[in-house]
Amino acid sequence: MEPVSEPLPDCLDMNLLASDLNRYFPSLVLNFQQRLYAFALRYTGIPQDAEDITQEAFIRAYHALADYPAERIRAMKMQPWLYKIVLHICYRHNSNKRLHYTSLDLSEEQQISLALESDERGHPEKMLEEREEIRELEAMIARLPEQYRVAISCYYFEELGYREIAELLNQPVGTVKSNVYRGTQLLRKSLQAQQFL
Repeated sequence: MEPVSEPLPDCLDMNLLASDLNRYFPSLVLNFQQRLYAFALRYTGIPQDAEDITQEAFIRAYHALADYPAERIRAMKMQPWLYKIVLHICYRHNSNKRLHYTSLDLSEEQQISLALESDERGHPEKMLEEREEIRELEAMIARLPEQYRVAISCYYFEELGYREIAELLNQPVGTVKSNVYRGTQLLRKSLQAQQFL
């Protein structure tokens, strides 16, 4: 009989995780797997590689947590720690490849759902236009230098704060703020140039 995982609250009560890793780790996986997969997919551009990276990250996280004392687990900031594991695996995975972002197309089921929702709202053209704008923005982000791509991805897509990004990238907070600002400025210039074409 497989152990039943207990749901962790949205705030991820680290006391529960520290008290019984085997019981609460599956809930941690469920809470973060989609976000970590999307993060890995933006780096690899290959769904299977992103799945492998995400799986390896959770395996590493489990083994690390199993070795940590309960006090250390209770004090952890889980989200940045997990992103850091994924980022290191992505760097290693892509060490001989050029890192790039890819558009995350919706599955057929999601497209149908989106079409139904947009029909109900009465603005399908607007929804399609917004979706195309998002794809164009993703393509522009993919053309940014790596330091800006990473900072913008973490800040805008993953919604991490400056301090969390700084911890993740082992950079000073000022450098992270600068990279987010400069990357945003480069995106603005690209958008303005595109409007004049």
